[in-house]
Amino acid sequence: MNRLLVALSGVLLFVASGTGSLADDEARVEFNRDIRPILSDNCFACHGPDEKTRQAGLRFDVAELAKTKLASGGTALVPGKLGESELARRIVAIDPNQHMPPADSGKRLTARQIELLKRWIEQGAEYQPHWSFVTPKRPVVPTLGATGEGLRSPVLVEGTGGSKQPPVAPRGAGLLHWPLNPIDNFVLDRLEREGLSPSPPAEKERLVRRVTLDLTGVPPTLGEVDEFLADAAPDAYDRLVDRLLASPRYGERMTLDWLDAARFADTHGFNNDTTRYMWRWRDWTINAFNSGMPFDQFVTEQLAGDLLPTPTLDQRIATGFNRNHVINSEGGIIPEEYRVEYVADRVHTTATILLGLSMGCARCHDHKFDPLTQREYYQFFAFFNQLNEQGEAGRVGNAEPTIKAPTPEQIVRRAALSQQLASLDDTLKQRITRATETMSEWEPKLRAAASSGGAAPVPLLHWTLNETTGSELTEQRDPTRKGQVVGKAEWTTGKLDGALKFDGSTHVEAGDLANFDRTDKFSYGAWVNVADKEAATVLSRMDDATAFRGYDLLLVGGKLTAHLVYRWPDEALHVVSKTEVPIGKWTHVFATYDGSSKAEGFKLYIDG
Repeated sequence: MNRLLVALSGVLLFVASGTGSLADDEARVEFNRDIRPILSDNCFACHGPDEKTRQAGLRFDVAELAKTKLASGGTALVPGKLGESELARRIVAIDPNQHMPPADSGKRLTARQIELLKRWIEQGAEYQPHWSFVTPKRPVVPTLGATGEGLRSPVLVEGTGGSKQPPVAPRGAGLLHWPLNPIDNFVLDRLEREGLSPSPPAEKERLVRRVTLDLTGVPPTLGEVDEFLADAAPDAYDRLVDRLLASPRYGERMTLDWLDAARFADTHGFNNDTTRYMWRWRDWTINAFNSGMPFDQFVTEQLAGDLLPTPTLDQRIATGFNRNHVINSEGGIIPEEYRVEYVADRVHTTATILLGLSMGCARCHDHKFDPLTQREYYQFFAFFNQLNEQGEAGRVGNAEPTIKAPTPEQIVRRAALSQQLASLDDTLKQRITRATETMSEWEPKLRAAASSGGAAPVPLLHWTLNETTGSELTEQRDPTRKGQVVGKAEWTTGKLDGALKFDGSTHVEAGDLANFDRTDKFSYGAWVNVADKEAATVLSRMDDATAFRGYDLLLVGGKLTAHLVYRWPDEALHVVSKTEVPIGKWTHVFATYDGSSKAEGFKLYIDG
């Protein structure tokens, strides 16, 4: 078992020893660790990448330019020569016109920051690439001296086969007995430089609670505590850690931080905040941690699992990482605006958690602090702008595009059902054969009935709207059905008789009638005389409470348009006429639907 966890759980608390002063004056200053933050916070605004705010032609973000002679004749940085470096002079200048940063900037260097800048110049003013572009290197393990001191002389010892191995700390005087693995050497080295000593070993009761919470996110049971306390074997702690690492709770605990970074949620966000179902991706992440998946594979499958050769279902599920962003289902938004926001979210998330860059700044301009241009931002943006998605989506369930993602249990169940289906198909074929044999008996009767013709279909509802007075309307098929004009009832001359004039605030409430389903065949229409191309409703039967389920017939921009909605906007048909409805002329507008649940089954007619 890797002893890494021993060190992590054994040094959670420190106690002070000595004065606590930092004794690292002679230590090497690192640009990324010590200097870049100072320059970024205090200098880059006026002497950085932004050409519009740059002053004196000086740039501290580029080593060559920072060390080039300025038009004034001075040089900001002269490696190894503090007295010739304008930066060193300006940060301690008494004259407010010379002092940097200037007083009106609101910035002020601390004594510690001034000292670091001076030492950096004296040591050669070496720059480093941005830390996120530097490949991590395995550090050299500090070694212990005879009394536990002298940790600043790092070496590697020869292992078997000539390989370099971390040293094994000898047991004995001072703190030589304290390190249990190479990580402890780093901890002890830092403690010594900070003037601190390690905390005493934790009691077993506290240790079992700490490590259980750390590895599983939940406290141990009383039985688990008692079991560990009763285990006096030298490897009791090792076996405890092994058991916790093998627990399903370990993957859940590790996944928690990744879910936060990947912006996981069970709802879409924004004002509607409807439910989404991303638990299959969440469970994939848990399984990845529990199975010990290598990190490069972990990242690759989440970013582009669907692009791998013959991707598995799990690899495609992994790409749900890219769909964890918020999704807006509010009516009236500009869909393309939000679709672009979804792409930007993928860019910013990937850059932040995998590249260590705040790429969002470069969306509007060249980055003022990180080495990124606006052009590079949109080159990166293009990688994530390949998805066939809608800006307004997610009103009910997951937003398209989606994939079928059955669980292992469902896959087994589906296989069993497929076998049953095959048997039922055989039975069906036999019954079809028998039915075919009897078709000759009733087909002639059907042909005869069809050739004799028949009466035209009788309307289910017929509102003439020719009452000429009052606000109560009568349906012609069933006079007991009454409609009510809501608003001002203004009567005029119509196509056949009287007509009702609608001013935009008037409508007729006819009650709960004509409640057709999307599998029904039905038709509807009216005579209209429109005064302009303003939007108007001819007929509408929709239920707001069930995601606008129903149908309508509208005039929009001069054209006839209709909707058939099962659940808006994800499951709906929307058709628009090619020609416009004439203005100032009585026109017959009509819609027919064949029950196919397809747009091609929805027909619109203008005087047809």
